[in-house]
Amino acid sequence: MHLVSECTGRVNPSASPQPNLQEVLFVMGGRSLDDENSDEDSDEDDEPSLRERRPQPGNCTFYNTKTKEWHELPNFPNPNKWGFSMVSLNNDVYVTGGSRGSNTNTWSTTETWKYITKEGRWVTVAPMLRPRTNHSSATLNGEIYVIGGTTADRVEMERYDPYHNTWASTCPALKYVTNFTATACQGKLYVIGSCAVKYNALTMQCYNPVIDSWMSICSPFIPKYLSSPRSVCVEGTIYLLADNTKKVYCYDSDANMWQKIQLLHMLHENGGLVVLDGRLFVTGGHWKGMEGDYGVEVEVYNRACDTWEVDTFLPRLWFYTGLSTIFLDPTHWPQIFPADAT
Repeated sequence: MHLVSECTGRVNPSASPQPNLQEVLFVMGGRSLDDENSDEDSDEDDEPSLRERRPQPGNCTFYNTKTKEWHELPNFPNPNKWGFSMVSLNNDVYVTGGSRGSNTNTWSTTETWKYITKEGRWVTVAPMLRPRTNHSSATLNGEIYVIGGTTADRVEMERYDPYHNTWASTCPALKYVTNFTATACQGKLYVIGSCAVKYNALTMQCYNPVIDSWMSICSPFIPKYLSSPRSVCVEGTIYLLADNTKKVYCYDSDANMWQKIQLLHMLHENGGLVVLDGRLFVTGGHWKGMEGDYGVEVEVYNRACDTWEVDTFLPRLWFYTGLSTIFLDPTHWPQIFPADAT
């Protein structure tokens, strides 16, 4: 395990024997619109060494839903990354694959990063067996599954054992998809998506880890084509949304039935979808018209009354965000994240 130096000037996260843990929204951002603006404003004649010494803007933060404030966390060491996937497991956050960020132009990697919440630092763990970009990941039975995103002509999948720090290949999916999402639901893994090259209609496949086998599910009223879909499961119900529409769908796995729920207020591209305190949180930016501003609203869905509301704005104008939830003591991270988006 390769250690990465943690943020200085912070309270030791493990100093208190009985921390006041609270579930928070964890966000890691890739390249931002304000990065591009700063590049345009910078002097092209600057020495490379001067550019390297410039402080990197923050790319990792958490949102306290009680105070409605964003707080700084130690920066993800590989900024400007895109195409990665993020999940939380055992209260730590894992970032898999994607581009190699600002280090090289490599578009796909095997790297796996872990944010150790109780220590407040990033480390690298065992790399994946295959390079992956624009893939999906999900946690199931205490392990992480990464799906797709390789150059193979099938949807390859592997799983990560956090206790032994090892990856192992599993049975590939039955149907080839390139535009998809994955989520765990009632002990199984559901992959919902399509292949723009071969077909546009969504298909649904289900993986049973007990027998390492897949099956196709034919469900009435499954949504039509969706671009970059995202999904999450709450109490046996899968919620599904995408980049190209404000429509939101839910799937009852017991009844094998899809239906629509309340529309989003705006589009959310290249963002995430998670559950926090029983509510759905969705991130992702969108352009307000052809020459309009770039918006990064965070919407929250209340399942009890079937309503969406704008709860906050991301603190930076990120084009790509990873989203997860963790429990931490907010008093250990009091520094407010600089708000560039409001």
